[in-house]
Amino acid sequence: MVLLLAVVAAVLTAYVPPLLIITPALWAYAGVRTKPYWILLPTAVYAYGVFTFEPVAVAAALTVGAFIVAILLSLLLTHGFTNSDTVLILCGVFLLTLYGAICLPGLLEGRAAYADIQAHMGDLRTLYHASEAQLSQINPDGIKLILQMMDAMYEAVPIVFVAVLCVFASALGLSNLLFFRALSRKQAQIKLSPMRAFRDWTLPRSMTLGLFAMLIGSIVLEFTGWVFAESFSLTANILLGIPLFVQGISVVDFFISRMQKNRTVARTIAYVSMGVLSQMVIFPLVLVGCFDQIFRLRDRLRGMPPHATV
Repeated sequence: MVLLLAVVAAVLTAYVPPLLIITPALWAYAGVRTKPYWILLPTAVYAYGVFTFEPVAVAAALTVGAFIVAILLSLLLTHGFTNSDTVLILCGVFLLTLYGAICLPGLLEGRAAYADIQAHMGDLRTLYHASEAQLSQINPDGIKLILQMMDAMYEAVPIVFVAVLCVFASALGLSNLLFFRALSRKQAQIKLSPMRAFRDWTLPRSMTLGLFAMLIGSIVLEFTGWVFAESFSLTANILLGIPLFVQGISVVDFFISRMQKNRTVARTIAYVSMGVLSQMVIFPLVLVGCFDQIFRLRDRLRGMPPHATV
C-alpha cells in the first residue's frame, strides 16, 4: 500500500512539479517501510513522466535530485545524523537540483545561467507595457506602479536569482524532512534521530560560524569590485537570515510555552499575526533569533548552561 502511494505521488509530481515539496519524503518512507531499493520504482515512474513533458536536461536534474533526496532521507535520519545536518544536506541537493533544472538548458546552449528567467520576465514586462494604454484608463497610478515593479524585477534578476533559489531549496529541504518524520512517527520499527521541540530549537554553533564567515566574505568582496559581489552578498544574507528568522519564531514559541494558561489561544494569535504582518515582523524576528543565538537567552531563563544542539 505504501509503495503504491509512492508510485501515485510520482505520477502526480510529474504533472505538478511543486509536489516535490513532499514527494521524495514519501518515497523515502516507502523505502524504509519495505526495502531501500524499492525507491527505484517510484523514481522510474516519475522519470518516465517527467522525461515525457520536460526537456532532457530539466528532467534529468529533477529526477536525479528527487532520487538523491529520497535516498538521503531514508539513510541519514535512521543512522544517527542530526536533523540540522540532514536538512542542510537536503537543502544543498535541492539547490543543485533547481539550478540544474532552471539553468542547465540555457548553459548547454551557451547562455547565461539566469538568461531564460530574465527573458521570461522581459516578455511579461513587454506585455504589460503594450497594454499600458488600455489599462491606464482603469487605474493610472496602479498601472504605473506595476510597470515600475516589473522593470525593477527584470533588472534585479541577475542579483536575486541565486538567493531566490536558496529560499525555495530551503523550503523544499525542510518540508521533506518534516513530512518524512511525520510519516515515520508512529512506526515503532523506524528509529529516527531525536528531534527537539520547536520551542527549544537553535542554530548549531558550527553552522553559525560558517554562515557568519560567508557574510564577512561577501562584505570583503563588495570592496573588490567583483561583478557578482552584490549577488553573493544578497545570497549570504538570505542564508543567514532564514535560520535566524526560524529561531526568532522558536523564541516566541518558547515564551508562549511558559505561559500558565491560554497557551493554545496565544499561540494561534501569535502565528496568525506573524502570517498577516509577515513583511513587518521578518526583520524583528531575525534580530530576536540573532540575540538568542549570541546570548543563549532561553538557556539562561531555564537556569542551565548552553548545550549541544540537535
